[in-house]
Amino acid sequence: MIEFLLAPFVMCIVLAGIHVYMGMHVLRREVIFVDLALAQMAALGTTVAQSLTGHQGGHGHAHVEFDATMAISFGFAALGAVIFAIAGRLKKHVSQEAIVGVVYAVAAALMILILSKAPDGGEDIKRVFGGVLLLTEWHDVTHSLVIYVIVGVCLFVARRPFHILTWGGSEDAEAALKRPALGDFGFYLLFAVVLTVSIQSAGVLLVFSFLIVPAVVTKLFWDGLLVRLGAGWIIATVAALLGLACSWFGDFPAGASIILAFGLLLVLAIAVRFTLRRWVPKI
Repeated sequence: MIEFLLAPFVMCIVLAGIHVYMGMHVLRREVIFVDLALAQMAALGTTVAQSLTGHQGGHGHAHVEFDATMAISFGFAALGAVIFAIAGRLKKHVSQEAIVGVVYAVAAALMILILSKAPDGGEDIKRVFGGVLLLTEWHDVTHSLVIYVIVGVCLFVARRPFHILTWGGSEDAEAALKRPALGDFGFYLLFAVVLTVSIQSAGVLLVFSFLIVPAVVTKLFWDGLLVRLGAGWIIATVAALLGLACSWFGDFPAGASIILAFGLLLVLAIAVRFTLRRWVPKI
């Protein structure tokens, strides 16, 4: 059991390392579903690439490889990054979330149309949304880690403009940065890189959970970014452990089991927060 689940569990830890941090940005920017839309664009790119090459599925393992399929997948995600960066500059006229929702719906519809003509289209749709976490191999973990470390270095180097764009507000960003739109695009582009890799093993819905649930739970109790990061990584680790255990002993899909664990932890956190507010009003 331990040997079989070790690589998927380590992959979850690697996913949490970068996704929890980026989830803090997404929650603060109030573009909650931008990750779903970008992930769906990346998934559409993967589907298009597999359709063009005649290679369907990738059911043998998680398939985190630096190949043409991933390049095309990233190209679609990068297109989404451009759209969302422009939409962010137009939010005085139209809600950015509205643009995000349209992009997600159109990308999902196109993917379903393409997969409807594939021999294993139904299984591919399940793989895109639910992932193939249990099929993760050690080289998938290594390849993902390399990309996430590179993205992490970029985030650290550009931490000042990203921090201003996320926590400073639009007026502060306009005053402090010469080209805030370029900063937005840089953030979404790095986000696109992360999501392009993540969906290969985790799928769209599990990636969303790793991004949003730790950010929401920690926001209920703390304000400091470093404290929230540490707590978020612990929450993601616990959810991964609970989900993988449920998957193993109950013979359930791993991705769905971990998502359920995230949901239960969120419900528990809300209950604890409500209780604390009732008995300790100043908290």
